[in-house]
Order: sequence, then C-alpha cells, then structure tokens
Amino acid sequence: MNFLKTLFSKQEGSKIGQKKRAVAFVDYEHWYISLDKMYHTRPDVKAFRDELSDRYEISDIAFFGDFSNPSLRAEIFNIRQVSNTIIETQNASANFEKDFTDFIMLDHIYQSAIKTENRNIEAYVIFTGDGHFSSVVSFLATKCHKEVGVYAVKDACSAQLAGCATYLRLIPEETSRNSDDQYSRMILKSLKALFEKNRNKKVRATFWQTVEAVAKTNHVSKEEVTYALRTLISRGYIYQTKENDKPDSIKILKVNWQQVYKDRLL
Repeated sequence: MNFLKTLFSKQEGSKIGQKKRAVAFVDYEHWYISLDKMYHTRPDVKAFRDELSDRYEISDIAFFGDFSNPSLRAEIFNIRQVSNTIIETQNASANFEKDFTDFIMLDHIYQSAIKTENRNIEAYVIFTGDGHFSSVVSFLATKCHKEVGVYAVKDACSAQLAGCATYLRLIPEETSRNSDDQYSRMILKSLKALFEKNRNKKVRATFWQTVEAVAKTNHVSKEEVTYALRTLISRGYIYQTKENDKPDSIKILKVNWQQVYKDRLL
C-alpha cells in the first residue's frame, strides 16, 4: 500500500512538473505595424519563441499576415528562424476586406480547437490586439477549458479582449524597451525621408538640425535624440564631414546605409 502511494505521488509530481503543451497564433500585421508606428522598433520573434518555450512545450507557432507588403515580406527570413508555419493572407478579391487576416486567423484557431489531434493541447497563445478575437478567446477558455494567453502591443490592445484572456502579456515592457534602438530608428527614418524627398536637390543635414527635427516630429526629448545620434556616430552608422574645403565650412551628416541595412537598424 505504501509502495502504491509512493508510486502514485511520484507520477503525480512528475505530471505537475511538466510544461503544458501549447500552440500559438500570431497576427504579424498587428505586431509589426503597431510596434513600428508606436515604438519605432521591430518584432523580436526569437525572444518571443524563447519566452514561450520557457513556459510551454510548443507544438507550433503560426504567423499570419499579408506578406505581399514589402515591409512584412522582409520579415519572412526572421520568422523562418522560429517557424515554418507562415500563412499568407493577401486578399486578391476586388472586394477588399481590411480584416481579411483576422478572418483567416480566426478560422485556423477554431479548426485547431475542434480537431481530435489537438485534444492534448492544453494552452493557446494568441498574439493580437483586435477585439474581434474576444469570442474565440472566451470560447477556448470557458468552453474548451484551455489556458489562453494573449500577447499584444502595449496601447494597441482591446480591453474586451484582455478581459477574456487567462493572462495578458504586453510588448514591449517598459523595463525592457531598448530606448537606444527606438531613438536611433527615429533618426534614421527622418534622414532617409529627408534624402529621398530631396533626391534631385542638394540637401544637407547638420547634427543639431537633425536633433531638432526628430525631437519635434516624434514629440520626444532633445536629450534622448542627441545621445542616440552621438551613439550612431560612434558606432560608424553616421559620420560627420565638412560640406566643402572652405575654412568656415559646416559639418554635415552622412549615413552608411549599407551598414544600417546590414545590421537591420531600418
């Protein structure tokens, strides 16, 4: 009898110590566009995968998006480092629906929930901020008795959706946000727009003109922009050179775009 109790306790303890088996569905348009627009940075899919792996035994991570968009298409290489399940949601119909990605992703989630082979899935992770997903999150949590984690971009998440989830994870966290990358991206985007707009004209950008313009456009402090610009210069992404050979010539900014794109700063 004691032997059976001991054996049962060991088995029970082993089960308790096991990670839940989970599947994740990612609205990559929400993640990429919201992060770019609001925080001037890009998704870190490897960090996302690693965070999920720490918590769950991951069955699959499916990424959804209209990858005909050039910006999103450039992200496919990074996504393939963590998953081969990439669902193209481009709508070729003349009657374009802006929520096409949502519809396709919702269909995949519901199909996953009703498939026999997914009865061993104990948790669902859904990366989106759209309130359209409130019903499926509620369905998974209350009807299917699954743990449902919602990941979303901070300040771009429906309150109704958040209220239906088992837990909510907002990205980026205030403590983990890389402010250097945030301000560097602002500076590089500003310089790129300036040079492209004046492609056929002689245009120059000085250090302090750039600081003023970036701070004003993005409503951020000049101190942060100044520090980021100096950091970009020290790392060789931007350099200062005299406009001409005259003694009183001012220093203007030049960008090493090849290195910027190679290191994915833009």
